[in-house]
Amino acid sequence: MLVERERELEILDGLFAESAAGRGRIVLVSGAVANGKTELLRTFVDRNAAGDALFLSAIATAADRETPFGVLRQLLDCMPLSAERVEELISPECELETVRQATAALLAASRAAPLVVIVDDVHHADEPSMDCLLRMTHRGRSTRTMLVLAESAYDWSMHPSYRIELVRQTQFRRIRLAPLTVSGVSEMLTQYLGREAAHSLAFEVHEATGGNQLLVRALIEDHGDAESPFEQVAGESFRQAVLTCLQRSGPDALAVARALAVLDTTASADRVASLIGRDPDVVTRLLHTLNTLGLLDGDCFRHPLGRAAVYEDLSGSELARLHTDAAQLLRQGAGDAIEVAEHLVAARSVRADWAIGDLRRAAEEALAVDDDAAAVKYVEFALSVCTAAPQRAQLRMLLIRAEWRKDPGTAARHLTALFQEQRDGHLDAEQTAELVRRGMWHRRTEETTEALDQLGRMRPAVNEPLGSLLSSTRDWLSHTYPQFLPAGTDGAPVPQADSAAAPPAQQDQAAAVLNAILRQGDGDGRCTRVAEQILQGTPLTDSSLEAITSAIQTLVYGERLPMAARWCDMLLAEAEARGVTWWQAVFSGCRAEIAIRNGELVDAERHAARALDLIGPHGWGVAIGVPLGALLYTATAMGDFENARKYLKEPVPSAMFQTRYGLYYQRARGRYYLATDRLQAALADFRYCGELMTAWGLDTPALVPWRSDSAEVHLRLGDHERAQQLAQEQMSLSGSPKSRTHGASLRVLAATIGHRARLRLLKESVEVLQVSGDRLTLTQALYDLSRVHQVLGEFGKARMISRRAGRLAKECRVQRMQEQITPSHEQPLMLVPDKGDTWKQPDATTRQAADMLTLSERKVAALASLGYTNREISGKLHITVSTVEQHLTKIFRKLKVKRRTDLPVELEFHAASSA
Repeated sequence: MLVERERELEILDGLFAESAAGRGRIVLVSGAVANGKTELLRTFVDRNAAGDALFLSAIATAADRETPFGVLRQLLDCMPLSAERVEELISPECELETVRQATAALLAASRAAPLVVIVDDVHHADEPSMDCLLRMTHRGRSTRTMLVLAESAYDWSMHPSYRIELVRQTQFRRIRLAPLTVSGVSEMLTQYLGREAAHSLAFEVHEATGGNQLLVRALIEDHGDAESPFEQVAGESFRQAVLTCLQRSGPDALAVARALAVLDTTASADRVASLIGRDPDVVTRLLHTLNTLGLLDGDCFRHPLGRAAVYEDLSGSELARLHTDAAQLLRQGAGDAIEVAEHLVAARSVRADWAIGDLRRAAEEALAVDDDAAAVKYVEFALSVCTAAPQRAQLRMLLIRAEWRKDPGTAARHLTALFQEQRDGHLDAEQTAELVRRGMWHRRTEETTEALDQLGRMRPAVNEPLGSLLSSTRDWLSHTYPQFLPAGTDGAPVPQADSAAAPPAQQDQAAAVLNAILRQGDGDGRCTRVAEQILQGTPLTDSSLEAITSAIQTLVYGERLPMAARWCDMLLAEAEARGVTWWQAVFSGCRAEIAIRNGELVDAERHAARALDLIGPHGWGVAIGVPLGALLYTATAMGDFENARKYLKEPVPSAMFQTRYGLYYQRARGRYYLATDRLQAALADFRYCGELMTAWGLDTPALVPWRSDSAEVHLRLGDHERAQQLAQEQMSLSGSPKSRTHGASLRVLAATIGHRARLRLLKESVEVLQVSGDRLTLTQALYDLSRVHQVLGEFGKARMISRRAGRLAKECRVQRMQEQITPSHEQPLMLVPDKGDTWKQPDATTRQAADMLTLSERKVAALASLGYTNREISGKLHITVSTVEQHLTKIFRKLKVKRRTDLPVELEFHAASSA
């Protein structure tokens, strides 16, 4: 079908009329390959064949170039001549005579009728035939002849002199065929796909083909065999059409296309010229040809299948040669290391000495931009061709780091080889320290202990303070794997905050402050200040991850939970945005621990489950105690014993119980045993935690409150004296009287004494827990407080506090209170809210009402909602009873209530947080 060629056809018709009137005409129709030249000529012939004109047609091919008079023979065969006469006219032995006689025969035919000579693909025509056609133009100015030649644009390299001669003729006219416009493409599509589909697809198809008619038809054919959306249908027809266009465009154009396919995104005219050894100006012209052809847009293929078709058409040896040359070319031109590496990998063989180093640098650059898959690809290829043992050790160290980012379980397969390479002396001190950490993670204790011993005898790097690497490694071991720390090793002192420290120094600081807070506490707040500065000044990288997580854990153990949560959330969001699975798992595990300490059981469960899903149990190694312990703890606290039993059945490595991670798991298991009345098993777990923590020098309740846990068991067993002793010990170790561990200790201690004294301790516990943010322990303390008020006959207060505890329990998803820490004969019936009570987050009205209160009024309202008397409030806030009464009067008026038992359940939390 002829599309967008009406104007050109009218020009041909006009020129034909002029030639028929005795004014000879020469027409050169040029255009890109497969752009409708042949269709135009065929239509022109069909429109004018009904007259008396004689049409002679020939199609030149590449083979005709070596066949004298090949094109002329085709033309003469179209004339009413006998075969014998044609043979007489063509005499290869005497070319000049043949040209003279054939020209005379053609001109003689024009005297009998208008003569139209058409030669398609004239750029392939043999020279003797061209001599004949040129002679005819010289003698046919006033004859009824029309010579129509069709060529592929920019490919007349075989006949430059003929082109010059033709252009010089006064009867010469040139017709250039442009690619189809979007409207033309739409017209083609309409005939096959219908008007509606054509209208919606025309622009897209034009973008993919550049308006090349052969490519458009190929896409239509592929679309007819596909059920996919149009943008996905380019298939075999399109691939073949691309190769056809290139083969018909000549070997130079094909060579340029192949170079472009290999260079891909790194292609430029100069690089293509260097790669194929051609002049840049020639390559520029060929690029223009390929753009006109519709295959390229600038230096890039328009459609990815276009590049794929050219690339896959190359043989293996050609690909290897081109990729190797491309790598060398890019390297000499200061190309990007990743670009060089891509070509080296694609070449599948490396002979140059520089290649291994370039592959390693490319892998490091890929890791820096979080392209783990590329880094692994480069290093694995380098290992497959590298034979030097020192280089192989460096590459393998890089490989384990890259694979660890996605799954530490998969990366563990390299540990055996790395430990051997370390023994052979191929790893430096910093790499040995890294290997120690990775080996301990996967419980390779014997090999790790040996490597740690060698680390102590190594010389540090020139720019590294003597012994700092060993010191930071020992600090890390002392708080994470203290069982394996060499005897007589003490933790480092708390360093001064230094936000400008280099990454290794920050890692030293982070390990030291975490070690210090676990061993010495943070009475002056210096550890948490250093931790915060580390977080502020340390970007997230593979090498800084340990420092960052240590700093977050320092904030956690220093009970700076809101700050720890904010940092953890920010870092988790960054890890997700950068797509590093390992980082996401680590921060999800940290976030689960923070949520547990805040009593946010639903969030803790979500974060722990995600941490485990991201890298699986094997990937967590001995640290499996973090996510699995969190899941076990939350399931138990929420009364979901079925899931808790499922988590208990998960296999865990025995080495886990000799690490800090094992303490989390063992405590969670103890809580499960306590909740299911397996008291002796619970006590054994809590005691074992205490024994380990004491032996390790990490006996702080901020890590695991094993004393209050054990005290709860003793209370259930009726041993109040031992429970009281444990609770008092924990209070003495809890540091700040406002800490959550202090509040939890007060709650347990209260259960060991009489009801009147218990009331005071529970109120104090509630105040502390409210400020610390531990919602779960606060819920338990409130239930205990409501029971005491009921026993004392203060039913209004009991009911008010029970309502609040019930709301908190529902928010925490606690289905039933498991933590009954006093003997059952002292337990009054559990108070529950009325059916009409609503347990929900503070609504807008309550928040607005609270905002109406002054700071002093909020404090009074908060204490009144806990059941404190006016005199008690007066004593706690150091104001007169009269002032308390005045505040309450204003509070009741602003909140539109008549008595303190009518104060909204949600008010207290809002007031406390605002204060």
